[in-house]
Amino acid sequence: MGTVIVVGHVNHDQVWSLSSPLASGARLTYSDRVVRLGGGGFHTGTRLAKLGNDVRLISNLMDDGHGRAALAELRASGIDTGYVTMWAGETRFTEILLEPNGERTILNTSGQLRPLFAAPEPVSGDAAYLNALVLDDGLVASLRTIPLVVSQFPLRSTSHRPADIVIGSRADFPGENTHAIWERASRIAGPRLRTLVLTDGMLPISLYDGEALNHVTPLKQVSVPDTIGAGDCFAGIFLHGLLQGLTLELSAEQASRQTAEWLSERSRTG
Repeated sequence: MGTVIVVGHVNHDQVWSLSSPLASGARLTYSDRVVRLGGGGFHTGTRLAKLGNDVRLISNLMDDGHGRAALAELRASGIDTGYVTMWAGETRFTEILLEPNGERTILNTSGQLRPLFAAPEPVSGDAAYLNALVLDDGLVASLRTIPLVVSQFPLRSTSHRPADIVIGSRADFPGENTHAIWERASRIAGPRLRTLVLTDGMLPISLYDGEALNHVTPLKQVSVPDTIGAGDCFAGIFLHGLLQGLTLELSAEQASRQTAEWLSERSRTG
């Protein structure tokens, strides 16, 4: 167990479960619609807290009914929300169109400016997890003092951040070889980068250190249409394994298995 600084969004996801695939010009029906909390800050933070870690969340919420309810849910999950900034304004939902085969289309409001991630004072911990694009300079300075920093692979223009491990999905890099993805990660994480982790659905997980490539085969397979949040859940369990002293391989194996179990449970309970 350890103290983990989690930097990431807490979203309000409105998930539309479509009855048929998206098609241009079609009239579509949906079988279900649900609003639930999501985002890397929520999924990874709650998973780490459930595993017994002291989680301190750096995030932003709107100071309205939705934002205050989200803050209460985070606190009930055992997360320290002292670094969550409440902003004046109205919560905007993230619309997610979920097709029967699991493909999803994510809609955000055009021109929506999200505040950067910052803490009012230097932060410290045993580890940090980042799933955010723009970080305050003071927060970046704090990260340099934290012994283990894991970052989700940012897919858009982003702040540089010192990170030991970068986690991404191979599906986000079609046609690119592992070393090319490593070089992209190095430009974001700098010289501290020691491991690139690439998940690939139910295929083996890649662990790459810039020279040697190892694979970890998921021991538990699960096929469910709704995999939203699976990558964030994987990251939290993976980081927890490292804090327990497990190897990269065992941490990835444990994260894959427990994420599959989480997806199965959510599918059963809705």
